Amino acid sequence: MTERLTDAQLLELADDAFTVLNWAKRLGFDRERQIKELVRTYEIRLGYRQPILNALSKNVEASP
Repeated sequence: MTERLTDAQLLELADDAFTVLNWAKRLGFDRERQIKELVRTYEIRLGYRQPILNALSKNVEASP
């Protein structure tokens, strides 16, 4: 069984949801795209993937 998220993690995810959905709506994303962006945000918050900016900066640092 998966370990339950802490109250702090749940609050962070709720805050992320509010922020990302407002941002996506302002940009005119359809419902499907809004959900996709929210899933990406959750994956980053929960440590399942690296933020794109971090990945890009690591590539820049590694280049000669």
